[in-house]
Amino acid sequence: MPTQSPSQPPPLLEALAELNGQASIRVLHVDDEPDFAEVAGVYMEREEDALDVETVTSASDALDRLDQGPRIDCVVSDYDMPGMDGLALLDVVREEFSDLPFILFTGKGSEGIASEAISRGVTDYLRKQSGTDQYAVLANRVTNVVRRHRAEQEVQNSYRAMETAREGIGLLDEHGRFRYVNSAYAEIYGYDRAELVGEHWEILYPDAHVEQVCDEILPSVPETGRWTGESVHRTADGEEIVVDHVLAYTDADAMICLVRDVAETQDRTRDQSQFELFVEAVEEYAIFTLDPDGYITSWNDGAERITGYDGSEIIGEHVSTFYPDNRNEAYPDHLLADALDDGTTTVEGPRVREDGSQFPANVTISAVRDGDDRHRGFLQVVEDRTEAYEAQARLDDAHDKLQTALNLLEDIFYVIDPEGNFELVTDRAVEVTGYSRQELLTMEPAELFAEADGRRIAADIEQALAEGESRIEAELVTSDGRTIPYEFRKRRIVDADGTVLGVAGIGRDITERKRRERQLRQQLEQFEHFGSVLSHDLRTPLETARGRLELFRETGDGDHLDAAETALGRLDELIGDLSSVLREAEIVTDVRSVSLVDAVESVWVGLESEDATLAIQSDGRIQADETAIKRLLENLLKNTFDHGGDEVTVTVGALPNGFYVEDDGPGIPESERDRVFEAGYTTSEEGSGFGLASVRQIAVSHGWQIAATTGDDGGARFEVTDVRMAVD
Repeated sequence: MPTQSPSQPPPLLEALAELNGQASIRVLHVDDEPDFAEVAGVYMEREEDALDVETVTSASDALDRLDQGPRIDCVVSDYDMPGMDGLALLDVVREEFSDLPFILFTGKGSEGIASEAISRGVTDYLRKQSGTDQYAVLANRVTNVVRRHRAEQEVQNSYRAMETAREGIGLLDEHGRFRYVNSAYAEIYGYDRAELVGEHWEILYPDAHVEQVCDEILPSVPETGRWTGESVHRTADGEEIVVDHVLAYTDADAMICLVRDVAETQDRTRDQSQFELFVEAVEEYAIFTLDPDGYITSWNDGAERITGYDGSEIIGEHVSTFYPDNRNEAYPDHLLADALDDGTTTVEGPRVREDGSQFPANVTISAVRDGDDRHRGFLQVVEDRTEAYEAQARLDDAHDKLQTALNLLEDIFYVIDPEGNFELVTDRAVEVTGYSRQELLTMEPAELFAEADGRRIAADIEQALAEGESRIEAELVTSDGRTIPYEFRKRRIVDADGTVLGVAGIGRDITERKRRERQLRQQLEQFEHFGSVLSHDLRTPLETARGRLELFRETGDGDHLDAAETALGRLDELIGDLSSVLREAEIVTDVRSVSLVDAVESVWVGLESEDATLAIQSDGRIQADETAIKRLLENLLKNTFDHGGDEVTVTVGALPNGFYVEDDGPGIPESERDRVFEAGYTTSEEGSGFGLASVRQIAVSHGWQIAATTGDDGGARFEVTDVRMAVD
């Protein structure tokens, strides 16, 4: 064990702090939302087996419950409730149950509410957050405040026992050095306590007796658990004295020494409180005593440090000096009365320093009685909670800022625990998937994808956990069945010890990237096809012209020149048609919101369509270049007239991600549907074969897809998809 200075509390306090750690904790949860209260209770009991949560939906019901039934160990209350709010409930609880731990658990958080709650004596303050993690935090806070409250009660009971102890008490570490001695122990040997702490026990023995202790006394302690007898010791001035001596080991391998000076026992004074001597050098807590009327009778270094009052100026003053002016004047005496009735009471609330500033304090008051059960006064232990509250406020503020920042991301941010389950998701995940946050936190990540992608996602998470990072692309399936291409990047989270805590990830919508990739592929296919046209379709008239010219040279027959001219004319026509198709891409420059109805009607008016019928079944708008979409519709409608006849009926309608143009003509044979968009393909003697090639070029330039299929009446149907719909 390490050497401990006089200002440090003995290990006994550490042990006492663990007392009642496993005892049942009865919690009263007050919230006007019964469903939320019930869920919170279930999760709290699940997080901490020791918790037994009761729920009520109003402050009045809470006060009725506190007055009846088994004792409540902690109250957890919402702030914003009808009738009596959480702070008003806190005031009543502090008046009637002053030592009862009280946690304000509210979604309507602000620094003003937190400050007001602290000033009124709240034990702890916690803001409601999204997700179930908050219940684990709440359960932990409840457990900590109740166990601390119980431990403080136990500590104070032990303090009272130490007050009446007549023996000297010392604690030795495993190396035989004093970790702690009480005042009586130091007085027996004529040392100051500080002079003994850190010294080896041999300092108290004449040289001739050290060997006896090592060879006889110490070896017997582990065998029997203790040693009792008389020993010869040496005082600070060299005098040898005989003491009654008890040695015993603690569970922590420390040794407890109890001594009493046999010769001087009857002469020693017992008037000075031994507990006062024990706490003189404690600086972490303000520890002081009061007489039965509440006037201060002792003052330790911790009390001076925390309050700013010197002992010489505060001893003799009433304890109410430390209470704010806005407190009920009877409140300090009320707390003393509670401590006298119950033995001890613990409250948390504001206290006042010498300079007038206030600080949040946790205060335990214990009634002190002598061996004849006569009331001798009170003991107060005050903990300054300023740093704890400030740290929690900073943590809450940082958490709020981080959560706000993450929720502003266009990307999905998420955290997955080591078991592969969602631990955190941002608002964007809720918006994109269509599932509530609660639903997402109960789902496995693979459930958001089709079966094949789900298996890949599960493997990708395992890879991130094992190797530190991973990346995958998959189709996210929303709650309404839509699919969205996403890229997911993940990195492993580890703590300072290297323990894997899970993975954090970003999900990015790559719809536009996939659209661009597809558009580039389609454009490449178009160019490859146009290259084929240049190398094949143009070769025929060119070779024809070349052959006719060769024949003219051989025969001089002018008919060959006429035939060559005809072939070159066809070549010129093909080049012109192909150039027109290639230029269709150049007109897609100004993409904006366009009414599909207006575009169709504008094109229809310009065509010779007196006997044809137009039916429009869409009133939507699309993102397109207006000139280009009209050109596309014009070519589709001309194709309909060419193949469907003068009395054809044309229907233009909407698709979930585009539109269609359909007629009731003879339709397109299935074997020909992929070829109709090829440059130069035609089944008409008068057609150029470039009309539908132009349509496909315009669609590709927009990033759309176009396909030929069969309409409801067996006619031709052209479907244009992957169109970005516009909302005006």
